[in-house]
Amino acid sequence: MLEIKGLCVSRGGRLILDEVNMCLTPHTLTVLVGKNGCGKSTLVSCINQTVTYRGEISFSGRNLALMPPKERACVISFLPQILRTPHITVEELVSMGRSPYIDIGHHMTKRDREAVERAICNAEIENLAERYVDALSGGERQKAYLAMAIAQDTRIMILDEPTTYMDMTYEYTFMKLLGTMCRKYKKTLLVVMHNLNQAVRYADRLAVLEDRRIMFEGSTDECVKSGVLERVFSVRRYDTEGRYFFAAE
Repeated sequence: MLEIKGLCVSRGGRLILDEVNMCLTPHTLTVLVGKNGCGKSTLVSCINQTVTYRGEISFSGRNLALMPPKERACVISFLPQILRTPHITVEELVSMGRSPYIDIGHHMTKRDREAVERAICNAEIENLAERYVDALSGGERQKAYLAMAIAQDTRIMILDEPTTYMDMTYEYTFMKLLGTMCRKYKKTLLVVMHNLNQAVRYADRLAVLEDRRIMFEGSTDECVKSGVLERVFSVRRYDTEGRYFFAAE
């Protein structure tokens, strides 16, 4: 599975990430949390091979940096924090998820079309398929891009703050979809989130980034009980009927 060893990133002489080590547990939803500006998106960019780094990121023992881009795209899909709004239909957008499997000059096969239809269905956006992406709300657009990532049919899916533009209802259905990806379709997810209460509610596992390093990685329950979240975020924990909430002190 995906493993990160000794990851270091510097920009302008300033160290952003320092000896980051973590490993994704298969078929789980791991949420990466940390204060604003701590390097969460930089870590995701390293996995996406768009940022220069020292160290090694590997998938099943293979160094991602040495894998051809097209092969890498068949293993890991990304949903970035900032999404484009092209003037194409949602169905056309989702079809772009099949790009790693289609040679230049070739058309989609029956298998590709079925994958697109399945992704649209799994993301529950059948009613949006013929609409244009630039006419969607922020939450609808996020679900359309999730469908594109689903169509890519990778073992690992990485999402950078995907619920930023969602109201509570959209957030709930979106995170429920991510849980389905793990449990029903055996995907492994890494999700960057800035909302601590969301993270604790939905994550199977938490990774806490602080002071340029992963300070904790483990089950959500273990993380909550360890007290690391209170220390890193300067918040107080409240327990209500078996659920945890965090608020500023």
